[in-house]
Amino acid sequence: MPTPVCGVSAPIRKILLSINVRWWNAEAAYALNLARGLRDEGCEVWLMVNLNSPAHRKAEKYNIPVITDIRLDAVSPFSHFLNLRKILQLIDKLGIQVINSFKSNGSFLFSLARYFRPELLYIKTRGEARPPHRNVMNRMMYGAGACDGLIAVGSPVEGWLSDLGLKNQQMAVIHYGDSSVTQSSEVERQEVRRELNIDDGATVLTLLGRTQRVKGHHLLLEAMTRLKDDGCYLLLLVKDLEEFPKELRFLEEFITKNDLGKQVLILGFQNDLGRVLSTTDLGVIPSLDSEVNCRVAVEFFSLGVPVLAFQTGTLPDLIRHRENGYLTGKKDSAELIQGVQWLTAEKERLSQLGLEAQRHYDRFYTLEKMTRDTLAFYDRCRS
Repeated sequence: MPTPVCGVSAPIRKILLSINVRWWNAEAAYALNLARGLRDEGCEVWLMVNLNSPAHRKAEKYNIPVITDIRLDAVSPFSHFLNLRKILQLIDKLGIQVINSFKSNGSFLFSLARYFRPELLYIKTRGEARPPHRNVMNRMMYGAGACDGLIAVGSPVEGWLSDLGLKNQQMAVIHYGDSSVTQSSEVERQEVRRELNIDDGATVLTLLGRTQRVKGHHLLLEAMTRLKDDGCYLLLLVKDLEEFPKELRFLEEFITKNDLGKQVLILGFQNDLGRVLSTTDLGVIPSLDSEVNCRVAVEFFSLGVPVLAFQTGTLPDLIRHRENGYLTGKKDSAELIQGVQWLTAEKERLSQLGLEAQRHYDRFYTLEKMTRDTLAFYDRCRS
């Protein structure tokens, strides 16, 4: 058997992160941010990604070295044999101490690499929105025989993993962390409001996310049919307007039919997201499902913006009801109206909630905290 790449006592400094997804989602963002954070802490980091995927392009943007010639979603046994050989060669050549994977596809190869390189630490991060099936296969895949530890991105995910009945497995909840969104000055804030024809003194609500129906745009628009009389404006910020054309058309027709054109704006990709978000008084996340990473909530908090949300996914982990935001009891438009009205009834209340949102970001959801918590977990798993 080859000589281990590093001694147990050697500080962890060489880490391979694997995120084999072909689209850009919260899991990919988590992995990329962790790579950035680890590098800032003085580690050498490599990202194993699919060739020409969004994760590949974003990694190159941040000058993070990538590995693209290992197809973890291959199906033939011979391809997996070649993949395992490449992984072992990478471990030996680069001196990799930790492999942290973010998807299940091909992860058994890292378990095998751990067998052939006993000093290798293998960690799985679970950030998918679906619970793993409670069966023997998953108990093996997530058990101590296959990996050294599990990171859950929120308490619901931790619950799913605990329900598998794993024994003697290390586990930690480490929430998504990010650099703060660049804040604009008050002068710029007013300038953007004038550009968007938002009245002085109006309350601006913002929903930032895809136009998938599961994101709850339609429920927030239903609420706006009543809230428009309360001086509320709504910004729907969508990175890719063409991604779900049927849903976008439905939203546009609803806005026209209900005469919401002056109060609701749908904006596509923004080169300077912080500049537009600076107009926001209240972030709204009416998601009906998923939200296990809650990237958007962290972005709002970093700007000192409180969040109104349904109790979906990990959102209850982040939002303290009537402290840094508002959690509805039910997932419907009536509850959104009630939340907005309570939050905006007093300017001083909304301002205080924003200050608390900023404090929670600084304390719990920075990129530095996510990174240091992860490194601490690596150390715990190998001790």
